[in-house]
Amino acid sequence: MTKEELCNDVTAYRPIIYRFAFSCTGNRFDADDVVQDTFLKLYQHKKGFASEEHKKAFLLRVASNKCKDLFKSAWFRKRTPLDENIPANDCFSKSENILREYVLRLKPNYRAVIYLFYYEGYTVSEIANILKMSETAVTTRLSRARNELKIELINNKEELIYEYIQ
Repeated sequence: MTKEELCNDVTAYRPIIYRFAFSCTGNRFDADDVVQDTFLKLYQHKKGFASEEHKKAFLLRVASNKCKDLFKSAWFRKRTPLDENIPANDCFSKSENILREYVLRLKPNYRAVIYLFYYEGYTVSEIANILKMSETAVTTRLSRARNELKIELINNKEELIYEYIQ
């Protein structure tokens, strides 16, 4: 892969990978690290891709693995965040900010499937392939995440948003 091709891929896929990483980590600094590691892996990848969709799925899979590696690391488990309420820059539109706050309260494995299903428009089978899990597990996580969101939105009386997740 040439540097020019990498620059084109970074320009095309960085927003998608960043939003996914931010949805998983809930922290813009960790998301930046995941994005950087993901594109480094792309640069080191020797094989070609069958299509742009295949390349996108590869990048999301690598980002998912990098997030899992981050959560398993001793450094991550022992750190103390300085400020958990740092904004996500332009990661989401203003209309999505309220819902984003509720989604970020979910467990990381729930956030990943919610992001891929609702924001990227992947089907359950595609998510299962990207995250290397069964379709049943993806469906279960989606269902549990929706239920948690529903409970939170009802408890906080966010009727306008609640209509969107039904």
